[in-house]
Parts: sequence; C-alpha cells; structure tokens
Amino acid sequence: MENKNISLEAIRIIVKEETKDFATRKEMVDFKDQILTGQDNLSKKLDQILSEHPAMSHAIDENREEIHAHEKRIKKLEVNPAIA
Repeated sequence: MENKNISLEAIRIIVKEETKDFATRKEMVDFKDQILTGQDNLSKKLDQILSEHPAMSHAIDENREEIHAHEKRIKKLEVNPAIA
C-alpha cells in the first residue's frame, strides 16, 4: 500500500513536472488574439468580396448577352458567307 503521507511540496513538484509543457495563461491569451486578428482579416476580405459580387455579376451578365449576340451574327455569316 502506498504511503498516504505525501508532503505538499512533493505534490507541487509532481504537478509542476507534469504540467511543464502546458501553455501559460499569457501564451493562451496571445494565441487567442492571433486567431481573432486572423479572423478579422478574413472577415474584412469576405465583406469586400460580397460587396463587389453584385457589380461583378452584372458585368458578367452583360458580357454573356454580348457574346450571345456575337454568336448569332457569326452563325448568320456561316450560313450565308455572301453577306460578309
């Protein structure tokens, strides 16, 4: 049977040894700050993308219509090359 009369100092030494690789409170706070700062940067970028998206979609739609019109004219010329 183990000795139950372990001194408080012995317990402190054991706990200190077992927890030596644990992060300190300051390290955890610093890490949290780094994560949140990174999230802020991503949020700003996402906001920028979302605010530009409608304008980009409109420009793409305009180009689609123009390309479709060009395709119609090209098909007409292919059918009747004498027009050109």
